[in-house]
Amino acid sequence: MEKLLRKIDSYFLGVLLEIFLIFALFIFDESISSRILDFIMLCITFFIGIITYLGGVVVGLIASSIVIFVYASYIFYINLIRGIEIEFLSYVWMIAIPIISFTIGKLGNSISTLQQSNITLRNNYKNLVTIDKKTGLGNIRLFYMNLEKEMSKTRRHKSYLTLMLIKLPYYKEIKKILGESKTSKLIKDLSNIIIASTRSEDERYTIEDDTLAIIMANTNFDGAKIVSNRIKEGLADLKLRLKEENDYIDIDLKIAIVEYKDDFKTSLEFKMATEEELQYDV
Repeated sequence: MEKLLRKIDSYFLGVLLEIFLIFALFIFDESISSRILDFIMLCITFFIGIITYLGGVVVGLIASSIVIFVYASYIFYINLIRGIEIEFLSYVWMIAIPIISFTIGKLGNSISTLQQSNITLRNNYKNLVTIDKKTGLGNIRLFYMNLEKEMSKTRRHKSYLTLMLIKLPYYKEIKKILGESKTSKLIKDLSNIIIASTRSEDERYTIEDDTLAIIMANTNFDGAKIVSNRIKEGLADLKLRLKEENDYIDIDLKIAIVEYKDDFKTSLEFKMATEEELQYDV
């Protein structure tokens, strides 16, 4: 990456230097007699630079070759037929155009490579991220990884494992009423209640915008029910606090608890069984 950045810096400085030299010769060369032609060549040079940046080195060099061929044919024609002397700047155009085209092409390729690298890094970062930004809890990727691991440990040690899902009903309607920011704060408040109601060894996750999950190792159904009651008590306190706000909206939670069974072969089966229990919590 550092090598690529150095290349971009070098090509960029090279382009600036080449353009500076062209302008210096164009402005300070008092022997120039065909200002209009040189101005046209200056415009063509910038146009080729744009084509090269967008199309690449090969396209730029092909365009440069065509321009140089036409320009060289013209100046040699007027030299032979009209006897007009070929000026020094005319040779500069024939050398500068392909050099500028090549440099801009390399600059464009390096920038394109950098952009692709950035996209790859961002995608890799997304794949590595396991924390939900809104709640600070684990996300669904980490949820499935750890649930599979805990299921394996439970089968091996013949211990208890319980999964709890907490769902906020009518999430879309609540979001329409409160707005994006206040709904996010509400979900954050609910996640704080869950954190306060569980043990440090319990694992808490945000698996959907409206659904939170708790993996409780070494905990049976009765132990998870105690946690569920704590969450409901915390929700009651939150509702009292919300009543003091002008945009208060009545909220409730659906909570499902399922204890692990040997029938669950995968983490997805375990989660789906717990989701089915949500519809019975009214």
